[in-house]
Amino acid sequence: MFRVEINNLSVNAFIGVSLKERKKKQLLKVSLHFKYFVSKNKELDDIKNLKDYSVITKFLKNYIEHTRFKTLEKLVSETIKAISKKFNLKNVKLTINKTTVAKNYGCDSLSVSN
Repeated sequence: MFRVEINNLSVNAFIGVSLKERKKKQLLKVSLHFKYFVSKNKELDDIKNLKDYSVITKFLKNYIEHTRFKTLEKLVSETIKAISKKFNLKNVKLTINKTTVAKNYGCDSLSVSN
């Protein structure tokens, strides 16, 4: 079994409950973790037999940049659905951190995860 971790991917997205928050993009830090198995008879040096985390990272960034949800909870939920379906992933863990908002409250992070 392999564990893939994509940590603190910088993504600018429109998100927020208030209209003021949604008017300009905010910096989000996104972390995605998942595990997967590769059959023992598969060649591990052939990307066709593996999960291409480069493609997954690009999809994740593009998906979040083009969504317009109000809450992090909805963004986390819908992103997990989309990425799980597209890449046939199970047990996906996603954390999204609103770094700018966290600083406004005097904390290091303000995040939502599943």
